[in-house]
Amino acid sequence: MNILSSYLLKRFIVASLILGSLSMLGVERADAAPKASAAQAVQVVNINTATAEELQLIRGIGPALAERIIAYREDKGSFSNINDLANVRGIGTAKLEKIMDQISV
Repeated sequence: MNILSSYLLKRFIVASLILGSLSMLGVERADAAPKASAAQAVQVVNINTATAEELQLIRGIGPALAERIIAYREDKGSFSNINDLANVRGIGTAKLEKIMDQISV
């Protein structure tokens, strides 16, 4: 190994150690994409105006349940409060509690 190769290898190792140490300390690179916090990741969907696609953004709501929500809304009218969603077949109190932070009226 010549002197230049040895020098470059040492510099690479030092740079790797520094970057590894910084990442362990929670320091991110300036060009790194910002991470979304859990609170930012939650999207609130209005169950009175949402399309089937928008309803499917709610964790646990698939295509069939989204269509049932829309059918219920068309048949009975707008939901007056979030708890009315429990009247839709397939949404019980347990599921409603899990999605409550993702919906609005």
